[in-house]
Amino acid sequence: MLDYLQNPPIKHSLMQKLIAIDSPNYFALTPNALQKIQQDKEALNALFQTKAIKPFNFNVESFYFLLDKLSKQYKVALILSSHKMLYEASLHFKKNTFIPLIPNIEDGKIPIQKALAEGADCFIVPYLNEDILTSNAHLDTILKPYFSIWDISYALALKLPLPKNANIYLANGENLGLIRPLGIMASQREDFYGLSGNYLEIENLYAVFLSALQTQKISNKDYAPSFFENLQNLLGEDSYIFYPSVANTLSLGLKGIKARDFIQSLIFDNIRLINGQDCLFGFLNPSFVLQLMGYTQERARELLSISFIDFQGDTQKLAQKLAQKYLQLKLLGG
Repeated sequence: MLDYLQNPPIKHSLMQKLIAIDSPNYFALTPNALQKIQQDKEALNALFQTKAIKPFNFNVESFYFLLDKLSKQYKVALILSSHKMLYEASLHFKKNTFIPLIPNIEDGKIPIQKALAEGADCFIVPYLNEDILTSNAHLDTILKPYFSIWDISYALALKLPLPKNANIYLANGENLGLIRPLGIMASQREDFYGLSGNYLEIENLYAVFLSALQTQKISNKDYAPSFFENLQNLLGEDSYIFYPSVANTLSLGLKGIKARDFIQSLIFDNIRLINGQDCLFGFLNPSFVLQLMGYTQERARELLSISFIDFQGDTQKLAQKLAQKYLQLKLLGG
């Protein structure tokens, strides 16, 4: 329940709509299919205030082809604390193809002036930096004169204001309860700025995406401060925050833990936690973002990337349970 930002429950009723058709060649066999999908596109474009929309998979291949097209048109600044699959795709290009940007270890913010000084004219920006959940929303104004692509997945999940100056939005359906790797690309121009070739439509994708957004729940109260206060009252300096993050999120640190062991110790208490995207995808390494920033693996394993989406519980009792498990593991040397 504390990992619902990155790992929400699947919305089975919506996924059923994606597999409700009787044939994979639905568009060829159904006369009004394209008319229906155009209506769904218009509804989703109206919500995003964009002019064109298409499917976009959040996998290495899709990100690779996007980066390849961008690198031929722009001098691209790539914020590496983006989706893990985007980061993995970037590793397949020659060194210096992109201007890499990593959050500062001091404050978790992106050193955007570095890229501007090097002549970047295109920016790929995550609304929140992965794992540490610091916000890049303030970059929207700074990047207004430049071409920018924003991953707004977490903004949608947390119902935060979208960047107004983005040329293209990327949105991951996984963060709204759809199965991996379904997502969408929404553009301020109908030609997607030359970044899109022919593509196959997915029946009901846009209608399902719109329903997922409309049914997304987020706690009106910010539970993060009271939870951390309760936890720190119990653990003192053994609990800390890596960096300030947006409402209802925490980049929590617990000194000396191995995140995987701590997370597994809470499974039978029905408390779900996550260290970061590497943890989400089942990789053995701790947060790739913290390691890029210069943290050791040991420190990176102390991170718990927490969210309180649709949380209805008692933060004091929750803090007591986590503190109890922490002290047990510490006593056992884990």
